[in-house]
Amino acid sequence: MRRILPLFVRFGLTLGAAAGLSPAAAGTLTVNPVLVEIGTARRAGSVTVQNVENVPVTIRAYSLAWSQTDGADRYDETSAVIVSPPVFTIPAGGTQIVRVGLRQPSAAPQSYRLIIEEVPAAQPGNGIRVALRLNLPLYWNLAAGPQSDIAWSAARLADGQWALEARNGGAGWVRIDPAAAQRATGITLESGFGFGTVLPGSVRRWPIGANPRIGDDARFQQIVSGTNGAAPPPHAR
Repeated sequence: MRRILPLFVRFGLTLGAAAGLSPAAAGTLTVNPVLVEIGTARRAGSVTVQNVENVPVTIRAYSLAWSQTDGADRYDETSAVIVSPPVFTIPAGGTQIVRVGLRQPSAAPQSYRLIIEEVPAAQPGNGIRVALRLNLPLYWNLAAGPQSDIAWSAARLADGQWALEARNGGAGWVRIDPAAAQRATGITLESGFGFGTVLPGSVRRWPIGANPRIGDDARFQQIVSGTNGAAPPPHAR
């Protein structure tokens, strides 16, 4: 059982197509774009992976089905997405285009993650090198847009902890900026991968502690795919 406190606010959000996102960088690699949208009008997409090191890098690319359960992201193995090439080596300073598409185009919107993962080379002696892994959203017939509709609430969980919840009742995805929330309220939201993306018909939950206190004059502010919104705080004490 968990207790829900409504925030008495509902946003009808008009979102852009996630323009202005910067390339993802992770040590030896950069990837651009950082979000892939495909669908019936554009059945294939691609990302460019660049090796910024001075040695060759071997990469594995694959996809995972992406859903949200109990307020958290869930990733499952899938064969629905074609990723080509699945394994490749990029020379020092070189680039590789990775193409993606669905095996069987679906009329229903789908969400996936595109994983770009380094295959670590053997190290001499006892040397250890950590493999890099980039996790990018991949959408089929699913876009940010006016169909998105976020409702906020604060939930008290069974263990006595509080969590802030964002429920997306619309048909488009919504990307939350947890850093903006922390600046506005002093509360740190644990977002993980996806930067707090809320899929349509889903809920994302962020733990905010056992006894959060937000003053009456505070306003919980979020940046949602570039659109500012403000909501009264969850008066949880």
